[in-house]
Amino acid sequence: MHSPKRSTGGVDVETLGGLSRVAQKPIVRISREPARRKRIKGQRARFPKAISWGEQAKRHDAKFGDIESGLGRILSGADLSTSPSEVTPDRALVFEVIGPLSNVAKFVAAVRAAGFEWLGEDFDEDTSDEDEGEEADEPAADSGQSMLYVTMPTIRGLQKVLSLWKQYSTNQPKPRTHDGEWWPLFAYLNDVRTWSAKDRVDPALSRFVDRMMRKFPDRPIRLELDLWFRSDLSLRAAAREYVTDLMSLVAGTVLDFVTIPEIQYQAALVELPNEQALRLGSLQGPLSTADRVMRVRPQSLYTSEAGDAAFSVSDHRDPPSTPDARPAVVALLDGYPVENHVLLRNRLRVSEVDVHAVNVPVARRRHGTAMASLIIHGDLGDDTVPIDRLLQVVPILGAPQNLAEECTPQDQLPLGLVYRAVLSLVEGSDGGVGPMAENVVVINHSICDREAPFGQRASYWAKLLDHLSHRFRLLFIVSAGNNMEPFAVDTYADCNAFETASPVERQIALLSALNRSRGGRIMLSPAETLNGLTVGAVHGDSSVGAPLGFVDPFDTMSGVANLASSVGLGVNRAVKPDIVELGGRQLARSEDDAGFVSAWAIEHPDVGQVTAAPGVGAAQNLVRRSTGTSNAAALTTRTAARLVDVLEDLFDENGEQWLEAKTRAVVLKALLAHGCTWGGAGEILYELYPGGALRKKEAISSVLGYGRPDHSRVFSGQGNRITLLADDIIFPDTLHEYRLPIPRAMVNNRELRRVVVTLAWSSPIDPITRRYRGVRLEVVDGDGKRDFWKGIKRTLSPDGRAARRGTLQHLVFEGKNLIPQGGSGDIFLGVQAMAEMTPFAAAEVPYGLAVTLEMSQPVRTDLFADVEARVRAKRVDVTQRVPTRVRT
Repeated sequence: MHSPKRSTGGVDVETLGGLSRVAQKPIVRISREPARRKRIKGQRARFPKAISWGEQAKRHDAKFGDIESGLGRILSGADLSTSPSEVTPDRALVFEVIGPLSNVAKFVAAVRAAGFEWLGEDFDEDTSDEDEGEEADEPAADSGQSMLYVTMPTIRGLQKVLSLWKQYSTNQPKPRTHDGEWWPLFAYLNDVRTWSAKDRVDPALSRFVDRMMRKFPDRPIRLELDLWFRSDLSLRAAAREYVTDLMSLVAGTVLDFVTIPEIQYQAALVELPNEQALRLGSLQGPLSTADRVMRVRPQSLYTSEAGDAAFSVSDHRDPPSTPDARPAVVALLDGYPVENHVLLRNRLRVSEVDVHAVNVPVARRRHGTAMASLIIHGDLGDDTVPIDRLLQVVPILGAPQNLAEECTPQDQLPLGLVYRAVLSLVEGSDGGVGPMAENVVVINHSICDREAPFGQRASYWAKLLDHLSHRFRLLFIVSAGNNMEPFAVDTYADCNAFETASPVERQIALLSALNRSRGGRIMLSPAETLNGLTVGAVHGDSSVGAPLGFVDPFDTMSGVANLASSVGLGVNRAVKPDIVELGGRQLARSEDDAGFVSAWAIEHPDVGQVTAAPGVGAAQNLVRRSTGTSNAAALTTRTAARLVDVLEDLFDENGEQWLEAKTRAVVLKALLAHGCTWGGAGEILYELYPGGALRKKEAISSVLGYGRPDHSRVFSGQGNRITLLADDIIFPDTLHEYRLPIPRAMVNNRELRRVVVTLAWSSPIDPITRRYRGVRLEVVDGDGKRDFWKGIKRTLSPDGRAARRGTLQHLVFEGKNLIPQGGSGDIFLGVQAMAEMTPFAAAEVPYGLAVTLEMSQPVRTDLFADVEARVRAKRVDVTQRVPTRVRT
């Protein structure tokens, strides 16, 4: 692969080639036009009207007066540490405004110039829906929710801001220096205060403590302390001692302590006596007022369901005699698998980092064994061909003696486990130990934080995956999470009416009920990952029929999500999950509850996907059925493994190494999503869900993402279809242009035509801002819009605004309108980049672009041959041209 330089008027040539493994046809290459500097037009954010200086002076003079008074007492030697509401140095100070500032980067510079340390942004929860109306071409305007700008003051900083406030509140002119950036903040200021116990203690903590005390009444409570990440290395180094001293005040214990500077994460796992944990629920006790603690929250913990016992013996698929010699490119971070299982023998390589075999009894190695089996074999009930290449495994789930299920080690922070596992794979560990599997590109991550439903803010877990994926060119395939909790189905008076209802009527009632309960069925972190591919589960598997006396909630033809699949959206309301895949059939149980019926999902040993399962002693040839989004993610990882073989062949035929390409992960991500449509499930839900078009589409997106992919569209070629592939590096304020020849068979023809465009990229992140994503990419036409071809229109799919908020855009166009002969004969496609924040103005962003041109029926003239011939005829020599890349 070449490494394109930033375009400054020269020509960077890129390819668009057909991807056809089965048909074995030559690849069509299209040169992209010279890159141009161009900015996306954005819609102006709607801000509340600024408040006058006089009104603000009336509202806030007393607050600033209190700060000045407290500062005077500090300078005279008073100790204000026992008064948590007093503004003091090294106590987080919050400026709460009624809307985000127009240029936060300049304000951050002004804050630092004034002598404050910038700790980041936070915001008040905003659950309001977006405006109804027709789909807009531009991104949605800002919602105007209250923003919290959090700083750490010094004596000098407090003196400076007091001086600036006096100037502002007496209507003095706005300074032309950095100091002038305080004027907009003062104009929108709603409050100035210290970071309080209400900010610090997670709202879910009280419920977590109550649940843990009921479940384990004799055990202390384990919680996590997220600390303020300080720029001063000495303060970070002293943080563990601070937490230890804090625990001595509450008779607690520090179990684990992790610092990850790249995502500004420093946290401790602590153990508290029950009475201290209960005090936190009432916002009392030393932890609630601990100045260096940003947040106190439930322990991050993943636990797998214990599941049913293995039910049958595998009598086929003999293991290979020796392991595949090629380097592993797919890794599994999960439970410890049964390496000697007949279905997994000589197919795995297990590397230990934190979790060791001696601590995980073979009979309890359920989840990792099942995930490895699904990645290698798929659903065993489908009798598919296994993948050949070794699967690299790093176990991060243990099996404590006091629990029936597997879980992340209870005395360790999961982020530390994941961080060390990934670094050990691709970079090596401390002490000079080299990487365990430096060629890994795809990492299956079918685990989540059971105590952390996504709540608008990106979790540290998601931030870690996003950082690692961008830094090391990795693709994390992440499960959306499962929710087995009951939900109300108020259509029926009792369970008998529910269970005896017609299947079609009951399916409609359940889908409506699931939509009404979406707020309590949010996907689990780190499913909100920006750069990863998040997968939800579809109701379907290889089993047939439902067991007698059980309710099968959905038919397997409609393609709807299974009962427990958690729903999105993601960070800044981006489309999440990205895609859905088969996750097994979950049955429905019900109970009468105060005049209405509650239902929930259950697993049954007669339905679900068949996977390898641990046995006892030498009996390592058992299988069992299971369901869930973990399974769906594993099947997606299996497809990724198959695509790796295709991509390696394509690049190798041009003397290039796909593994060395900067675009390797994003090309894979684009192809995994390229076959997606909502299909019949989207049509069912669109008719069923309430509200206008945007509300309906948002609700469907939160369940299906972009839909379930038909991977045969990528793996096989047909005469009526051609898939083109491009990959490149782009920089902000740059436009990459491509021109796709319109096949002649599509001209003067009213037969249904389809154009599918998928753009995937990897963005750097800012871990302490609400905006989070560093660089945004768009697929645009020559006018900066999406009117690529007048003969086609968008199909039922996520609305354009939601599709612009992540790092994956997938567009499906169809139409029968007559396309007359004439014109350029090309479809123009542009890839436009724009930095979301100033620090990323020069960021290097890899992207992959897949485009399929298709007619509904095979045509006499092969589309592939037509496009290939016309592309070759158009090629001309250009200065400093990148060598032509021809792929098969």
